[in-house]
Amino acid sequence: MVRKLSRAVVAILTGAMLAALGTEAFFRIIDATPLRWVLPLPQVALFGPDFATGYRHRPNVSGMWLTEHRNFIRTSNLGLRDRDRPLAHGVGPRTVIVGNSIIEAVQVRGRQTGPAVAETILSHELPGAEVVNLGLSGARPAVDVARLQSQGLALSPDLAIVVLDVEDFTTPAAVDDREFTGYRPDASGVFHLSYGFRNSSGYRFRTSRAGRIFYWLLDHSEVVRIINARKNVGIFAERSPTVAAEQGSTRCSVASLDPYVALFIKGEPADMRGVLDAFVAISPPSNTIRNFPSSWQRAPSRQAARPLPISVLRSLMRSALKSKAPACNTSISTGASWRRWVPAMRPSFTASAPVWDSATSMWRATAVTAKSSPM
Repeated sequence: MVRKLSRAVVAILTGAMLAALGTEAFFRIIDATPLRWVLPLPQVALFGPDFATGYRHRPNVSGMWLTEHRNFIRTSNLGLRDRDRPLAHGVGPRTVIVGNSIIEAVQVRGRQTGPAVAETILSHELPGAEVVNLGLSGARPAVDVARLQSQGLALSPDLAIVVLDVEDFTTPAAVDDREFTGYRPDASGVFHLSYGFRNSSGYRFRTSRAGRIFYWLLDHSEVVRIINARKNVGIFAERSPTVAAEQGSTRCSVASLDPYVALFIKGEPADMRGVLDAFVAISPPSNTIRNFPSSWQRAPSRQAARPLPISVLRSLMRSALKSKAPACNTSISTGASWRRWVPAMRPSFTASAPVWDSATSMWRATAVTAKSSPM
């Protein structure tokens, strides 16, 4: 009886091993040939842990991205959705653009992303000009700021641009730091970046030796990527009830703007107002952030980066929202220019948002720029 049972177990394990090897060989053949553009295969695993933001792109990872569009992706030597480049600042001006998947743009080739196109255009006028893509899928305001303070400033930029959806300020996710960087109030009610994810079991595993082995397997095994992808979506994801697609016009109702009116005009609710204030007051990194340039600590202009005026952003959004024109998506961008060794220069702030033009029945962009006074 025991011998029969042992033989059955060995047979099952042998069959499972042969099936895994066959699956591995099958998908490796697909991945190494043009068949990867038409046949199913595991999606590349781009992301890994990050001390400042909770997650980021891992350096020098390549593979097929299958979500929304099939595309071959390769992260840079610095772990960015960008071309390979040195960390040191070159002879030309350098800009970093921080944002979510709109900036990351994994659905298109690297040279077709917004930052890459901008770099190509600018380099014709300003030889050596660089535009670095710091886009990260799913990045929320707190992640954007933490990414700017860590990876962004490590690149010693002359100009930093942050692009985000204003909807991010109206959702509870802005104060959730269980998985990624969020905002939390201190004893006086002022919101600051918070890093609760660092205490989670998932983050501790991903930064452990076992986690490093896991990421190595992700990079070298098709079967491991299949198992990991299934774990992420759920073992029985296909059996869950599907959500019916919304029907009707692509225009949104006027009521859909109510949360934005409440926040940008009335300053409600208070916690979201606190998050918005904290975001707009973009400041240099504290000593708790790792790997930012030591030159920033020595630069006298570090003291010059005082909070930026939230009234600029609020007045801009007020003009966009008073029209009550229906629109599903509203986005803003902010730019802070740091003259790192000139203490008399203050940061500049630029915001843009769509405004409804009733004469043409079209959205048009507006921009407001404010520069604080010198020291």
